[in-house]
Amino acid sequence: MLPAHHWAYEFVISADDIEAITNLLLEKETPLTAIELATAIIKRRENAVRRRLKQQYADTKLYRPADSYQIGDRLTFAALDYATGQVVSLRSGTSADFSAIQVAAVQFDEAPGTREFVVEFPGEHPLNNAQFNSHPSQVKADYTLEDILRDPQTTIVEQVNDSLERNPDLVRISGTWFVRELMVDVDIGHLHLAEAVLDMHGGGPLSPQQILAEVGGLGDMPLPLQAFSLNYAMNQDERFDEVGPAGQVLWHLKSLLPRMVLQVPAILQYSPLDYDRRLLPREMLQLEYDLDDEHSPLTSPVPEDEVSITLIYPHRRVGTLPINSETQHIFPDAKTPRIAITVIDLLDKEEYRCWVVHEHKYVFGLAPLYQKHHLPVGAYAYLNRTDDPARIEIEFDSYRPRTEWIPLADRSEDDRLRFRTAQRAVGADYDEMIIVGVGNLAEVDKLGKDIQTRQVPLVSLLRSLIHELSRQTPQGTVHTKVLYSALNILRRCPPGPMFATLLSSPDFDYVGGNYWKLNH
Repeated sequence: MLPAHHWAYEFVISADDIEAITNLLLEKETPLTAIELATAIIKRRENAVRRRLKQQYADTKLYRPADSYQIGDRLTFAALDYATGQVVSLRSGTSADFSAIQVAAVQFDEAPGTREFVVEFPGEHPLNNAQFNSHPSQVKADYTLEDILRDPQTTIVEQVNDSLERNPDLVRISGTWFVRELMVDVDIGHLHLAEAVLDMHGGGPLSPQQILAEVGGLGDMPLPLQAFSLNYAMNQDERFDEVGPAGQVLWHLKSLLPRMVLQVPAILQYSPLDYDRRLLPREMLQLEYDLDDEHSPLTSPVPEDEVSITLIYPHRRVGTLPINSETQHIFPDAKTPRIAITVIDLLDKEEYRCWVVHEHKYVFGLAPLYQKHHLPVGAYAYLNRTDDPARIEIEFDSYRPRTEWIPLADRSEDDRLRFRTAQRAVGADYDEMIIVGVGNLAEVDKLGKDIQTRQVPLVSLLRSLIHELSRQTPQGTVHTKVLYSALNILRRCPPGPMFATLLSSPDFDYVGGNYWKLNH
């Protein structure tokens, strides 16, 4: 906690600060982060405060009741916020216990009249303790640089970045800054070599240091400056894609990125629908929160431990994970559109190269893992962070694959989704209301594309699905979770718009407990 009057709360970066930053970069010949530059500014400001205090109180003595003073001495008083004054007279006096004492009259610099203070006091007094009462030029702060940087009321790092962005002489790459004119020249030949190195490594990802090691470096300048200059040049070249998490630079050939990383799979594409959330009763809002669809407008606190998700059909179909209100805290963040990560199967420690696509809320690359464990739609997955933000652990409630009866969807002759029960191999625990299999994947995919092309209204899809699904239950009703799972086979849609459509259309009757039936 900083003192309430600390200068950092009113900090405004100055031209002198910018000049000091530039000189620091020139002196070190090494790119520095905004935090490192902010730290330098903080040290500079703190040193300035110390120099000012030393000058301001250079001719003062610290008032302590036990000490003796002479007329003309200048004193400073820690208990009075280091106010200063001059001793103008001395007299003898008597204390409360009738012992003899000396009294000094002090004329303060910024207050009228005089005040009297005991001096040469033989007894104990808290102000005689040097640990709690020291001269302002010797006061040690009870806070650290980290306290200043972490204090949410200070904006020093943000101001550094904002100010340097407006300085054409400085360049920022991946969170680090350097002077433009001192960067190492990187020509087209160097970039061709970088492309060849990445190509030899399957497209990447590789760090700039790894690339430099294989191309022979960029001269005899410090390695951090070579890496910074290479990063800047590669960032201007469309052949290369930066795929590292925040604080780590990794490069990949864009041409060798998986297609579904560059282009959102059709089955994951959601076209937002307008609806009135005020229509949704509490039990539906709770179900929406439980489902935690990545396209629902939800927020969740940062988890202390693992987070769990339930695989719905679109993600199981293309081998992805959702970036929802909980998993967004698990996967690393960055300003780049794609992030390379490693997902570790905790069952056998096998590792998978995956890709975080924050803009479109999915992580790609898990199809081999799903297939290996015979994971059904509706399977529970559990995600954990590790000490390395680019390495994520995943596990399931796995068991030896066994044949189970599950709902199976197929395309009918009249272009509907028909359901029946069939036996399928299942290798992990699942949500019984989400699980669904698909018979002919190609035909069902084509049905989904046809529905999208014909722009079939959501209400029509729900009417058709409830009609078909209600045949599977004696009561002729369909649970909302079952309907949500089935709808997302044909069209990507979060629960909110589906709930609002069900509530606002006369075609559907709500029978309670999140169950629906058609209004005949």
